[in-house]
Amino acid sequence: MTQSFDVDSFIRSRKQTRVVSDLLKAQAADYLATLAPLVRPQPLFGEYLQGAPRGSGRETQHHFKEFRTLFDKHAALRPFNLMNELEVPLNIINSTPELFPLEYDHALPGGNSVRVTSPARWVVGYSSFELSRFRQVIRDPNRSGSELHRFVVHYLMLFHCFSRAGGLGRLFRGLRFPVGFQQLDDFGELPFCVISSPVASTLPSDEVIRHSTEISGSRSFEELISEDAIAAMQDDLREQLIRAVNAAPSA
Repeated sequence: MTQSFDVDSFIRSRKQTRVVSDLLKAQAADYLATLAPLVRPQPLFGEYLQGAPRGSGRETQHHFKEFRTLFDKHAALRPFNLMNELEVPLNIINSTPELFPLEYDHALPGGNSVRVTSPARWVVGYSSFELSRFRQVIRDPNRSGSELHRFVVHYLMLFHCFSRAGGLGRLFRGLRFPVGFQQLDDFGELPFCVISSPVASTLPSDEVIRHSTEISGSRSFEELISEDAIAAMQDDLREQLIRAVNAAPSA
């Protein structure tokens, strides 16, 4: 996309991005649903989790101690400022993972900023704990401390389960939807689990973003997926096989 704002070209890129993003998200959600049993908290926490069967005493105690340390590290910090401690057994209302849009702020020249959504990366959370609602609770000066506490506990629980699931990262990477952990705008140092797609999305020039937001009257924007990005997709297994063949003895 060039510096000049071509409305027809931009609309075409937006439509193309939406079609590709929907397909990618559906594939990522299908993989996530299939592998969800590997990140269920019940086997890890046993009796420390409300309604879960008793587990291996030493192992479940180890996971709870790790989780309590994780909670103590993040809950008291801004923007949460939570002072209440964990109650045992932990009440995990829903442990079904779901994908939510990844958003971040992008500063434009002149001091303005737009909220950008990625069409090729998603934050993993639990159903009934939408990331957008979490953001609303944080920003609400009259927020419910108990609701905020539940959000922090659930997202930290998901991070703990994903980070302790041995081999899960290799599985997702093999499926070409790698899993990583990162901090997000509005949530301080809280770590989130993010699934990326095999195709990259990018921002056009600030001039294009400015024109688009002025026309739409919105302060939000979505990254774009180009045909070149799709053509540039890499197959890690293919590359690995090619390297192996090239390195094999000739005789």
